[in-house]
Amino acid sequence: MVVGIIANPMRESAFLSAGELSAWLRGRGVGTLLHAELATALGQEGLSASPDGFEGVDFVLALGGDGTLLAANRLSAPYGIPILGVHMGGPGSFGFLTETSPDACRSAVERVLRGEYRVEERLMVRAQVMREGRTLSASDGLNEIVLRAQQRMLKMRVTVGGTYITTYAADGIIVATPTGSTAYNLAAGGPLVHPSVEAILLTPICPHTLNVRSLLTGVRDVIDVQVESSLRDTLLLTVDGQVSEPVETEDCIRFSQSPVKGRFISLDGPNFYGRVQARLRLGERF
Repeated sequence: MVVGIIANPMRESAFLSAGELSAWLRGRGVGTLLHAELATALGQEGLSASPDGFEGVDFVLALGGDGTLLAANRLSAPYGIPILGVHMGGPGSFGFLTETSPDACRSAVERVLRGEYRVEERLMVRAQVMREGRTLSASDGLNEIVLRAQQRMLKMRVTVGGTYITTYAADGIIVATPTGSTAYNLAAGGPLVHPSVEAILLTPICPHTLNVRSLLTGVRDVIDVQVESSLRDTLLLTVDGQVSEPVETEDCIRFSQSPVKGRFISLDGPNFYGRVQARLRLGERF
């Protein structure tokens, strides 16, 4: 068996734990591959995984917050590899995608090695940048894909399944999955959605009108967003807050359900509603 390990090298607790877990696993006869950046930081370049992903490992151990989990998913989802998330805490970190804590990490890994776990599949959203009928690029997001301008308001014409819905005047638009409903979508006023719900969420960012709400579409719907005006601003398409590419005003951004799934190891820990209450403190007075 081979375990992939990724951690945020800028977070000391995650960095140190990654080195300790790698040594512990190898001492048990389990092979490890380290994310390239982590391998360099630990001085163990011989254990470095390919920069393209964790192909060939049985599961990925991700130490950090949700950002680390999103990075791990980008490297493992194309290969169908499941992720075990360890919430290392830290300012601003909610850990909605993580499954266990540092104190319980080794026992959790032992359970996975014994096969005592299940895998939850999460819907991902795909964005295709299209120009004059040609597809220029395609990107997959686990949480959301965001279209926005750097400086000015956008006018975005939205169609769903070929039917015109509306033209948003807003700072941008978030196209989110139910998994991502607790992230940027929530901060922008969108709804909380259980990860098992099959839907894609459209949430405008700071709309320039009061008469606008988030829209939940079916996963089989194709959503086209055409920017009608950006006043010569720079447009960016950003995936999970980590990878961006520029787009042009004449481009059509086509959103749909991705054929790729995020896969996460579950050890029957706290459920979604428990995480919402514990980490968002929903409805509590401060």
